[in-house]
Amino acid sequence: MALAWWPSLTGFWLMVTLPFFVVFSFVDITWGMLLFWLLKPLYERGLLYILSRRVFGQPVTAIEAVKAWPSQLKKQWFASVTWRRLSPSRGFDLAVVQLEGLSSNARSKRLNILHRTTDDNSGWWTIICVHWELFILLGMISLVGFVIPQGVDFDYWNAIVSDSWQVEFSINVMLFFVYVLIAPFYIAGSFAAYLNRRILLEGWDIEINFKRIANQYGGRLNSVLLAGVFSAFMFVAPHHDAMAQQTADQSLLYQLDDTDGIEQQNIAFESEAQIQQILDEPPFNGEEVEKRYRWVGWGSDEEDDQSTPPSGLPAWLIKVITLIANISEVFIWLVFGSLLLMLLYFSRHNIAQLFSRQEKLPLDEPFEMPSFSQAFQNEELPDDIGKEIERLLALGAFRKVMSLMLISSLLEISKHQSLPLTKSMTERECLHVIKQSVSGELGEFMDRLIDAWVKLAWAHQWPSFEQMSQLHQDWRGLFPVIEAAA
Repeated sequence: MALAWWPSLTGFWLMVTLPFFVVFSFVDITWGMLLFWLLKPLYERGLLYILSRRVFGQPVTAIEAVKAWPSQLKKQWFASVTWRRLSPSRGFDLAVVQLEGLSSNARSKRLNILHRTTDDNSGWWTIICVHWELFILLGMISLVGFVIPQGVDFDYWNAIVSDSWQVEFSINVMLFFVYVLIAPFYIAGSFAAYLNRRILLEGWDIEINFKRIANQYGGRLNSVLLAGVFSAFMFVAPHHDAMAQQTADQSLLYQLDDTDGIEQQNIAFESEAQIQQILDEPPFNGEEVEKRYRWVGWGSDEEDDQSTPPSGLPAWLIKVITLIANISEVFIWLVFGSLLLMLLYFSRHNIAQLFSRQEKLPLDEPFEMPSFSQAFQNEELPDDIGKEIERLLALGAFRKVMSLMLISSLLEISKHQSLPLTKSMTERECLHVIKQSVSGELGEFMDRLIDAWVKLAWAHQWPSFEQMSQLHQDWRGLFPVIEAAA
């Protein structure tokens, strides 16, 4: 979600947070950035506003999100930046406050239900994102240190710990850039965990589509990230001075091919003398002593008495230590090999998918009923659908009424139109397929019916009896064949 909708998410974050960052930085470089960090939960509400609508097919731009952002801050904004600021599951819990509108005891009971599972990883997701922010920030600081040319008298690491306003501001800019990168992923991951928990609790079977997306893009994304990290290390690797000097000497000799042998030797000698003269002057004449330590063993070049080692340890103790060291080395290699084989085994599907390019199959699958329309999961459809709808409508069972109208309408439309529906389709995807096949009053009726279903199923907006009666009358007028069969 964060990668697919990054323009609106990143655009909203920049338009909202950039003015606060500039103002806070010029007020106080240290406390201003702390205040900016403290208010992060308020900025993240706009990201959740975009995600909660885009996931159900409603397009939201960054400008629209900025306009709607003040209305999203009314609910428990003070608690979000005070005692709940350091909660590890605050990204997951934000959906309960902002989308469900719960507070006090109702919020606590709802969170107890959502977190009542053996695999609640909402807190670990926050810890992972914090580590991402830390790693990226340290990587950016290290990259600046790498690009400083050799010979420049500037101690970058001492400058970082100094009280320089410019250095602190540059680090704050890097931290702001890190927030721009990680914040959409953090809120999208927390919202995805919230949706997944709702799916498990309420039985909406769209988890298959989410897993299909994860299996399709997960392995390739990891490979791209590894390749990017390897390329970054290759880019910042230092060049050897000897190789650069050799290349310069060779290019100089290639330019002298047109001269005769004696003049070429003279020019080469003079050039070498000039180069050596330049290298003998500052800043090229600096000498640096480098020490490297390596293990040479217990013995030395001189002949020592084997019965009395240099360390003063007895010979039998040395043999025991050597045996333990060899056994430990074998054990460590076995553990490393086992972990490597386990990693390859669990990643075998991603590795196979990386080297295989499967073509998309044509949509020639048989007609399937989308899972969201099947309120009668373990029941057979009634023989008299019209009377059953009237009975359920009188009882106020609107969910089953709309389910029966959806199933009968889709079955009737499929008799005349080829609808490429699948079991894992969402409401908006199903409506998009229907509108490509039908139009007019039938298309408008299906639009109103699915819209009422979405509001009831997801937003818990119970329709009125008049609205359901109107949908029932329209259904009877558009599908008289079902009434006649009944």
